[in-house]
Amino acid sequence: MDLGLEGKTALVTGASYGLGYACAESLLQEGAKVAIASRDKDHLKKAASALSQHQGSLFDFPCDLSDRSAVQALVPQVVQALGSLDILVLSTGHPPTFPFSEASDELWEKGLDLLLWPVITLTRAVLPMMRQRGYGRIIYIGSIFGLEPEKSSVIQSTLRTGLNSFAKCVATENAEYGVTANVLCPGYFTTPLVVSLAGQYAASSGKTREEVLNDWKDVSPMKKYGKPQDLGAFVSFLASPRAEFISGTTIAMDGGTVKQW
Repeated sequence: MDLGLEGKTALVTGASYGLGYACAESLLQEGAKVAIASRDKDHLKKAASALSQHQGSLFDFPCDLSDRSAVQALVPQVVQALGSLDILVLSTGHPPTFPFSEASDELWEKGLDLLLWPVITLTRAVLPMMRQRGYGRIIYIGSIFGLEPEKSSVIQSTLRTGLNSFAKCVATENAEYGVTANVLCPGYFTTPLVVSLAGQYAASSGKTREEVLNDWKDVSPMKKYGKPQDLGAFVSFLASPRAEFISGTTIAMDGGTVKQW
C-alpha cells in the first residue's frame, strides 16, 4: 500500500532509540523527510547514523523536552531545515514511577515538565502552519496506563489520561482544517526502556529483572512483547492521507492487555 507520504515532512521526538526510533525509521522508509530529536546527543548521533542507511532527508536536533526554552526553539529549527512540517510524532521520556503515597511535589513537577508541557508547547507551535497548509497529523505516544491506571505509577497514569483529553480537544478544534490528532497507547514492547524499568521494579520487589520481564510478557493475552517496528508502521499509517478520517481517538496497541472496549 502506498501511504502517500513521499515528500511529507515530520518531526519525531524521543527518537534516539525504542519506539521513537521505530517511528522515525518507518516514516523515512515511506519517503518522508524526517527530523529526529532527543536529549542525549550521543544516542541521537548514533540513531542518525543508523537511520542514514535509508534514502531520504534526515536531520537531528538535540532537545531536552523538559527544558521549555529548548522545546520552544525546536520547531523553528526543524522548519528551517525541512521547509515545512506536516507531521508531529511526540514521544516523551518516562516519568517518575511511584505510588501516590511516595509521589512528592517535585516528582509531580518533573512529570508535568516531561509529559504535558512539551505536548502543549509543540502542539501550539505546529498548528498554525498545519492549518494554513490544510494538512497536519499529530500523533502522541501515550501509554496503556492512560487507559487503565496503575497504582504503582500514579504520575504517569494521571498525566497520560490528561493527554487523551488534550488530544481530543485539539482534534475537535482543528478538524475542519485537515488536521488530525490521536494518541497511540503502547503496552509492553521490546525496548531499552522496558528493560531499564524492569530493573527498577526488580530492585523494589525482590525479584530478578528477568522475572519481572517474564511477568510483564504474560500481561498480554498473547504472552509476548510488541515489536517497535510494528508500532512504527502504524504511526506511518496514522500520519498518512489514508488516515484522514481517524481523529480525536485513543488507540491501544497492547496485544489485548487493556480490558475496556
